[in-house]
Amino acid sequence: MNIIAICIICIAAAVLAKTVGEANRDFAVLISIAAVIVVAFSIIDSMGQALTKLRSTAIESNISADYILIALKVLGISYVCEVTSSCCRDCGESALASIIDISGRIAMSLICLPLVDRFIDVIKSILELV
Repeated sequence: MNIIAICIICIAAAVLAKTVGEANRDFAVLISIAAVIVVAFSIIDSMGQALTKLRSTAIESNISADYILIALKVLGISYVCEVTSSCCRDCGESALASIIDISGRIAMSLICLPLVDRFIDVIKSILELV
């Protein structure tokens, strides 16, 4: 992942959107969204490498793959919701952005329920030992 290239793309898109935005706000938003899509596709390869490394580390550490999967799902939801709500805010739709944020938090909470159940089981077993 070339962070310098990503920053240059984002700065160029921001300047272009600001320049075009004075004449056509809708087109400026499309420029911003297009930049987000280009950057997202450019980091997919790096994400794949990180996931491969994470998987091998989890296997070496005897960590359950379910826990890693939950963490990755929550991380993915948070990124998707952040980008989506930012796009909505850029379009002036703050109500939609807020509902995306709330929906993301609820989805993350639901995904984490098995972890909460496991945590409660561990606490119960510890209390039984005492």
